[in-house]
Amino acid sequence: MKKLLFLLADFAICIAIYGQTTYDEWVSRSFDYIESDSLAEAVDALREAMRLEPAHPQNVFLLSNMGTLQRRLGRLQEAEISYTSALGLLPHNETLLRNRASLRGERGTYDAAIDDWTTLIALQPQNEDYLYERALCRLVTGDTVGARLDLESIDRINPKSAKARMGMAYVYKAQGEWAMALDLYNALLEHNKDNPRLLRERAEVYLQEGHIAAALQDVNRAIELRPAEPLGYVLRAQIRLLRKDTEYALRDIQKAQELGADARIVTQIKEKMQEK
Repeated sequence: MKKLLFLLADFAICIAIYGQTTYDEWVSRSFDYIESDSLAEAVDALREAMRLEPAHPQNVFLLSNMGTLQRRLGRLQEAEISYTSALGLLPHNETLLRNRASLRGERGTYDAAIDDWTTLIALQPQNEDYLYERALCRLVTGDTVGARLDLESIDRINPKSAKARMGMAYVYKAQGEWAMALDLYNALLEHNKDNPRLLRERAEVYLQEGHIAAALQDVNRAIELRPAEPLGYVLRAQIRLLRKDTEYALRDIQKAQELGADARIVTQIKEKMQEK
C-alpha cells in the first residue's frame, strides 16, 4: 500500500511539473540543454513542445532543429524523419532540403539525395554547390555520364571553378584515366599548393601510376599539414607496404586507427601485411 502511495505521489508530481510547462518554456529549455551540451534532453524538450501544440506555426523550425540535434547524436534515421516532417510543412525550403540531401548522402542513400539536390537545382539552376553535390552522388552510384554533365554545367556557369576541376578529377579516377586526373590535380595545386586533401588525392593518382616516390612525397606533406587526419596515414601505410617497409606501414596504420580511421580499411591493410 505504501509503495502504491509513493508511486501515485511521483505520478502526481510529474503531472504537476509537465502540466505547468508551456510550449514556449519547453522551447526555452531546449536552448538551455543545447548550451549545456545535453542534446538528447534538448530533443525531448522540443518533442514535448510539439506534443503540447501540434498545430503551432513554429513547429517547422522545431522539427528542423530536432533533426539537426538528432544528426549530431548519430540518430540519422530519426533526423531524416524530422527533416521530412518539416518539409511536409515547408516543401520548398532550401535549408531543409540541403540538410536532408546531405544527411541522405551521409546515410549512403544516394538516389534519395540526388532527388533532393535535383529539387534544389530546379530552385536555383545556377548554384554551383548544388550541381557539384549531385555530381558526387551520381558518381558514387556509377552514373559517370550524369556526373560529367553536372560538372560541365558548373564549368559553363564559372569557367574558373575549382569545384568543376576537382569533380572531373574524381570522374577521371572512377574511369581509370589517371593521367587526365593527374593533370587536373597539378593545375589545382598550382594555386593551392598546401592543400592537404589535394596532395593526398594526387598521391593516390601517383600511386596508381606507379610513381611511388612522388606519392610518398605528397602524402608526407599532407600529413605534415594535417597530422590529425587519419586518411593520410592510411595512404602512407599502403605506400610503405608496396615498398615492403612493413614495420613503418604498421606504425602508420596503428596511428590511423588511433585517429578514428574506418575499421574495415584498417583490417584490410593489416591482413595484407600478414600476407607479406
